[in-house]
Amino acid sequence: MSDLRVRGLTLRGRRVTALGIALAIVLLLLGAGTLLGAEAPASRANRSPLVGRTTMICTTSTPQRGEPAGKTEVSAVAIRDASDRSGLLTGSTLDAKSSELKITEQGKGGQLSRVTSPIMIAGEGVMATSGSAVIVGDAAEGPEAGLKAAPCLTPATSHWFSGLGATDDDGTDLILTNPDDAQAQVDLRFYGRSGRIVAPGSPGVVIRAHDWRPVSLTSLVHAEGPISVAVQASEGRVTAVAKRTQSDQLKPAGVDWQIPSASPSRVVVIPGVPEDAGRRQLVVTNPNTSRATVGVQVLGFQGPYAPSGAAAVDVPPESTATVGLEQGLAGEAAGVKLTSDVPVTGAVISNSRRGGAQTDLAIQSAAVPLIGTGVSALATSNIADSELIISNGGDDDAQISFEVFSYDGVTLRTADMVLGPNSTATRRLNSPAPSYVVVKVPNGSSVYGGVVLIQPAQDVAGLATIPLGSPDLASRAPATRPDYAAGQ
Repeated sequence: MSDLRVRGLTLRGRRVTALGIALAIVLLLLGAGTLLGAEAPASRANRSPLVGRTTMICTTSTPQRGEPAGKTEVSAVAIRDASDRSGLLTGSTLDAKSSELKITEQGKGGQLSRVTSPIMIAGEGVMATSGSAVIVGDAAEGPEAGLKAAPCLTPATSHWFSGLGATDDDGTDLILTNPDDAQAQVDLRFYGRSGRIVAPGSPGVVIRAHDWRPVSLTSLVHAEGPISVAVQASEGRVTAVAKRTQSDQLKPAGVDWQIPSASPSRVVVIPGVPEDAGRRQLVVTNPNTSRATVGVQVLGFQGPYAPSGAAAVDVPPESTATVGLEQGLAGEAAGVKLTSDVPVTGAVISNSRRGGAQTDLAIQSAAVPLIGTGVSALATSNIADSELIISNGGDDDAQISFEVFSYDGVTLRTADMVLGPNSTATRRLNSPAPSYVVVKVPNGSSVYGGVVLIQPAQDVAGLATIPLGSPDLASRAPATRPDYAAGQ
C-alpha cells in the first residue's frame, strides 16, 4: 500500500471511494427516473382552470371623420358553471373607471351598443372561467360597408396572421391593444410570396398602458398578394386584430376583423368556412427556413376529401402561398385541414356573392380544438341569419350536443349530433334574438366550430364568421417544473 495518505485515506482508497460515490449517484438518478416515469415537458397546461380574474379585449376602431359610423355592438355572456360560486363579468373602455356592462348571474348575457373604441371584458370569480364575448359591426354604406364580427380575445405575447393585405385595394390596419398598467412593445415580422420582407419601423412598436393603436401595413410594406405577419411582444402583452378593407375599382368590396391564426403546427384546422358561391382563397404561412409540403383536406358533410386543384401546396421557406378552393368546396360549408412536414398555419379568405348585391369579406383563421365546451356569445341576432358549423378533425366519431340560450338564461333549443371522423355538419339557428350557443364536446377530441352570420336581403351581401372558443382556455395557466438540463 502506498505511503501517501490524505486525512487517513490512501490514494487508492480515495479512488475507490470516489468511484463508489459516483456509482451511487448514477443509481439514484436511474431510480428517480423509474419512479417519475418518462421525461415530461418543462411546461404543461393545468387540467383544472385557475379561478381569479381574466381579461378579454373586444377590438374595434374609431371611424374616420366624415365616414358613416355604422352599428357596432358587443355581446357578452357568462355560461352556467356546475358550482354555485359567485362571480362578476364587466365591460368598460380601456380608461374607464366605471363599468358600462355588468353580469352578476350565471347563464345571463348583456350587450353594449354604439361601440367606437376597444372594450375590456373582465371576469372575476367563477366568471373568470365562464365568460365569453363577441363584437359585431354592420354598415350599409361607405368604405366599410358590410358585416364584420370577431370574438373578444385575451392578451398574449405572440400572434400569427395569415393572408393580410398591404395594397391600395386590400388594406389592413393591425390594431394592437394593451390593457395592462405598463407599456407594451412588439416586433412585426413579415412573410411574403418570395420570402421575408424587411420593413423599416416594424420592430419596437410601442403601445402605451391602457391604450390601443392601429398600424397600417401599407405604410410599412407594399406587397402584391397576401402576406403573413408574426407579432411578438418584447415587453408586456397585447391583443392583435386585423381590420381588413377591400375595394374593387374604388368601390367598397368587403370588410372584416381578422383574428390571429393558431400557432404553426404540422396539423392545423381552419373551421367555419361558410357556404357560398363566392371566392375562397386558402393562405398557408411557412415561417421555417426549409420548404413546406402541405396536404390539403376538406372536412365535408360526407367525410374528408382532397379538393380539386388544391390537394397540395408547396410553400417556400419563410413565405406565404395561396390556392383557390372554390372548385373544391363547390359552394358548401366545410372545415379545412392542413397536414405538413414542418409547422405551418393558415386562413381562408371568403368573399360573398349574391346577384345584384355588393360583395363582402369574411376571414376564417386556423383554430385550436375546443376543450370540453365551445361558446359563441352571439348565436342569433336581429341583423343577420345564423348557421352553426361544427367540424371533427379527429379520426374517431365525436358525440356532440349544443344548447341555445336567451340572454335571460332560458333554454331555447337543445340538440345532439354524431360527427364522423374528419367531417362537418351544419345547423340553422333561428331562436329568438339575441341568444348564445354552448357546444359540448368529448374530452380529448379534435372538434372545432363557428357561427356564420349572413345578410340575404340587404344591398350588401353581408357575411361574417365567429369561431367558437372555450371560455376557460385562457385561464389554464402553464404549470412549470424546473428544467435541470438548462445551462448545462
